[in-house]
Amino acid sequence: MSMYRIGCTVFLVAPLALVPPAAAGAEPTFARDVAPILFEHCASCHRPGDIAPMALLSYEEVRPWARSIRDKVVSREMPPWHAGPDGVAIRNVRALSREAIDTVAAWVDAGAPRGKPGDLPPLPVFTTNEWHHPSGRPPDIILDLPVVMEIPAVGEVPYYNIYSKIPFEEDVFAEAVEMLPGNRSVVHHMSAHVTSLPEGTELRNGVPYLDGRPLTDDAIRAAGARESNVLGAGAAKLICFVPGRGFEMFHDGVAKRVPGGQYLRWSLHYNVTGRPETDHSRIGIWTAKGEVTHEMLSRTIGSPLPTTPDRRLPVIVNGEDVPGREVPPIPPHADDWQILMQTDVAEPITFYAISPHMHLRGKDMRFTLVWPDGREELLLDVPRYDFNWQTEFELMEPLRIPAGSRLIVEGHYDNSRRNRFNPAPHREVYWGEQSWDEMFEGWVKYSIDSQDLSAGATP
Repeated sequence: MSMYRIGCTVFLVAPLALVPPAAAGAEPTFARDVAPILFEHCASCHRPGDIAPMALLSYEEVRPWARSIRDKVVSREMPPWHAGPDGVAIRNVRALSREAIDTVAAWVDAGAPRGKPGDLPPLPVFTTNEWHHPSGRPPDIILDLPVVMEIPAVGEVPYYNIYSKIPFEEDVFAEAVEMLPGNRSVVHHMSAHVTSLPEGTELRNGVPYLDGRPLTDDAIRAAGARESNVLGAGAAKLICFVPGRGFEMFHDGVAKRVPGGQYLRWSLHYNVTGRPETDHSRIGIWTAKGEVTHEMLSRTIGSPLPTTPDRRLPVIVNGEDVPGREVPPIPPHADDWQILMQTDVAEPITFYAISPHMHLRGKDMRFTLVWPDGREELLLDVPRYDFNWQTEFELMEPLRIPAGSRLIVEGHYDNSRRNRFNPAPHREVYWGEQSWDEMFEGWVKYSIDSQDLSAGATP
């Protein structure tokens, strides 16, 4: 197995985590009121060997952090849930109830009493099955990161793109996909996209070479553009992992296509822990067992849907159309820089999930549906975007969107000193993949109603 060594400069990251419901009582205690909240809502990350910097499984572990936990809970910074209360119903809500927040705050204000040992709930049990399919069965196909990544003890770790060949020639349809970190304590987030590489490409330790030279990013992008009709618009994004998210299971009859004969691009971002670490992550694929009627697609609003490949609406920046959709850089010190993108829906689609993506200056993002009769419906409002927690918001029920509708995503950026994550408020911010650059991507998951796979050849 090859090793991939990462170099870096100093930049330390310190996450935290949190809570819901609380029991009634004159004075909350850890054992009776707070432990159930922590065990249910925090322990999945705050346990030994996971992404959070401390465990929260006992009074001795929790008590030193009590005031910090209170502050994070009351400010709703933890648990990491950044959607507002309005919009369509979301099924994967992590937000704490008002009652739970009040319980934690009252416990800390009362001096964080331990309570009676007999009131403690059982410790949470974490399954020994590393995969998360609800049936308990392992994946039918496992794709390995082709190299073992070596992460240094300290420093700012850049993003890395590693490539691997998809090891089958025929397309596979997945009812579920999971991206599983090899070392949860260091993986901040990662994603996998299906892509094409030029004919004759050779992979060496996950790096593509052509004619003895490493391929440039421009050459890789050009190859992907040439093959876009083969992969299909919206089919490239396979799966991603962020803390609290990494397993995706689709509705009955809907599946994710994994194209045979193509390549995977693994995009990797790591935290440092104060000691050298390694990671060898994997992707699990559960093949669809029943009939697949529709393919799950992913697309960013602002990009045309497959049924309207030539229909690109203007990009709006601070209220004005941008000529040629060439979005300018964000100016220094701008604290509320706006961008808006739109996509027309030319034929009926079904909507399943929404994922905002920005970088360190991202401030908020709002998704709106305009129905054919002109009515506007708020789908999702994320008033406090946080780059460290890139949540996918899953709709409680699939939403059918008729032809003649329009999808709109609007966001704002804070490039001022008031943004505590901003590394350089005095600089212009350009568009790119590095975290100090910016992105504006309002991802949606959908299927096209008319593209019924059961009407022709089935997978």
